[in-house]
Amino acid sequence: MANLQTLFELADPRFVKIWNETDTQLSKQLEYQGLGLKDGNAQIRDEQFENYTGHAYATLTGEKEPYARQETLPASKVTISTLKYTDSEDITEEMLRFNLWPEMNNRIASLANSCNATIDLSAAKIHYLGFGTTFFTGGDSSALYATHTLGNGSTQSNTTTSPLSYDSLKTACQIMNRFVDDKGIQLRKCRNYRLIVPIEKEDRAREVLHSIGNPDSANRTGNVFNMTGGRSIELFVSSWIPAAYSTYWWLISPERAAYMAHMRWGWKPRFDNDNIVNNGTKIYTGSTMFAPGFQSWQWAYGSNAST
Repeated sequence: MANLQTLFELADPRFVKIWNETDTQLSKQLEYQGLGLKDGNAQIRDEQFENYTGHAYATLTGEKEPYARQETLPASKVTISTLKYTDSEDITEEMLRFNLWPEMNNRIASLANSCNATIDLSAAKIHYLGFGTTFFTGGDSSALYATHTLGNGSTQSNTTTSPLSYDSLKTACQIMNRFVDDKGIQLRKCRNYRLIVPIEKEDRAREVLHSIGNPDSANRTGNVFNMTGGRSIELFVSSWIPAAYSTYWWLISPERAAYMAHMRWGWKPRFDNDNIVNNGTKIYTGSTMFAPGFQSWQWAYGSNAST
């Protein structure tokens, strides 16, 4: 019969496979990218992202008059600090000796799901806690979804309390297309949109996006979200937005999010063991180090509707 150490060594490759292939819970498929967060490796633990104002509109200049000059100044700065999350599980000699694989499989799968679920839940908080600053504060010292003061002193809002409807979604698209930078220059019109909803709002979102006509009116004119050449809106149903926020909804521009919203990694989920058998037990560990965040708000529009 193989000794205890040999049994553990034989089991390790199988445990790694279980870690990589576990599919017993929602956390198998990480969804943070669907929420608009772009991958990036953290260079330092407390990374800073800084925005600059750019230039305002060019100035009318007569012949032989000196060219106008504008200064590019820092607009806001935000720090995204990666945090480490860990979990561990014991595998005992009795489990190996008597081939208790269902229990061992479940323990390793649970370890993997624990790390993955933490990632997606934190990513979802950027949105469902984004109407306050309890989770993350933007570079302008405001929540993600708020009335924002720009560098030129003007304000713009990217939040509403309107329930999800055909008209409120059209309005959201129009508002996002009027967002400006800190010098008041209008951003490029959004080419694509992504509607993010919790599980409870999926059916309503499909009605709004895919009805032949306006689902909220007897006037059955063509649905602009469901017409050839109409607005391109992808639906993303987030499993990690709690039921307490089931009436909320969000609209994002994936193109703007690609350089405004971040998932910074110290390291992605990894599986390891301490290579020491202590009292007939070997410790297997899972860990990840990451932080979601954003450096600008113009990629997103959100509603904390009550219905």
